[in-house]
Amino acid sequence: MDDDAVQLPEHLTIRVTHTDDPVAAVAGLEAWASREKYPNLMMMPPVFGSLERTGTGAWRILHFHATTPQGARDDLGHSFRAWALAEPGTRLAAPWNLTDEERASYTEAYERMEWEALDEISVAGRDYRVFRAEQVLRSGPDGIEPPRPTDPDPAAVGEGYRLPSRVDGFLIDPAAGVTLVDGILRLDMMALVPTGRFIPEDVRAEARLASHLYPNVMVLPAHCAVAEYRDGRWGPMTGACETPQGARDSLAAYLREFAPRLDPGLGEEELARYAEAADRLDAERADEVQAAGRRFRLVRVEPVVRLGPDGPELPRTSDWDPDVPLRVQEQRDRAAGIVYAEDEDEEDEESEGD
Repeated sequence: MDDDAVQLPEHLTIRVTHTDDPVAAVAGLEAWASREKYPNLMMMPPVFGSLERTGTGAWRILHFHATTPQGARDDLGHSFRAWALAEPGTRLAAPWNLTDEERASYTEAYERMEWEALDEISVAGRDYRVFRAEQVLRSGPDGIEPPRPTDPDPAAVGEGYRLPSRVDGFLIDPAAGVTLVDGILRLDMMALVPTGRFIPEDVRAEARLASHLYPNVMVLPAHCAVAEYRDGRWGPMTGACETPQGARDSLAAYLREFAPRLDPGLGEEELARYAEAADRLDAERADEVQAAGRRFRLVRVEPVVRLGPDGPELPRTSDWDPDVPLRVQEQRDRAAGIVYAEDEDEEDEESEGD
C-alpha cells in the first residue's frame, strides 16, 4: 500500500524518541509533576543572543543573556573583532584557523556592525543571527516554581559565577529528538503570548504574529532567578543566572552589600537580619529565605526560543532596544560636545608636532 503520510518540514516537527538514560527519565517525571503542580505560565522580559548556522539546519549559540537586541549585536561584533585580531590558539581566537582573507572579512563585518544595527549577517561564507528568547516561569497555588532536584547545581558557595555557561555552544536543532514529556511541554508553550492589562497592544499583536511566523519552540537549559513576595504576589527581583547557586550568590550579595546601601535608614537589627539570612543561604543552600519581614525565593526560568522555516526568531520591533551601535553613539556624543580620550590624545600629538 502506498504511504500517503505527509512529511512535515522540520520547523513544524517535534521528533519524539525513546531514551534509556535514567537521569533523563527522572527529569521527565519531575517535569510532568511540575506541570500539574505549577500549571500557569508567566513571562519575564525576553533575553537575546547570537547564533551561527551549522550548515545542517541547526544553529549554535555563541552568546546569550543580553537584555537588549543591541547588546546581543555588540557581543557578536566583539567576537568578530577578536577573531580578526587574535593570534591562533589564544583564548579569544576563532574556533578554527582563519586565512588572511577570512580575517579581512571579519574585520569588515565588525566595522560594519559598529555603524549598523544588523540582526543577520554573512561573513566568510558563514551565517550569523541575533535571536530572542522568552523567559518562562511556572506558577501554582504556592507561588512560582523553585529549582528542581535534577537541575544541575554543581558550584560551591560563592563560586556560581565561575562555571562555564551551559548555553554557550548549545545547538538549536529542530530535528533533534526529545522525550515524550519534553514534546508535550513544548506544545504547551507554542501558543504562549504575553497577557495582562499592562501589556501594550503592539507587544501582544506582535507576539500573536510571531506564534504564526515561528510556530515551533525549543526550550534551552533551565536558569534560575530570585523572586520576592510583595503585596500578596510573587514577582521576579533579579535577572536569570546559569545555576541555582549563582542565584543564591546574587541574593546573598544583595542581602549583605546592596540592601544596606539602597536603604541607608535601616537599623542595626534589620541589618543583622539581612546578614543572618545571607549566612543561612550559604550554609543551607536554601531555595527560600526571609529577612527583616521580606521573603525571597529562587525560581526556575525556562528560556524558550521560537522556531520558523528560516530558523530561530529575530528580535521584534516592539522589543525594548534603547541603544544604538557604538560608532553612531560616538558620533552623537561628539556632536553634543562630549570629548573622548582618543580625541584628547590626537590633540596632544598635534600639539607636540607643532
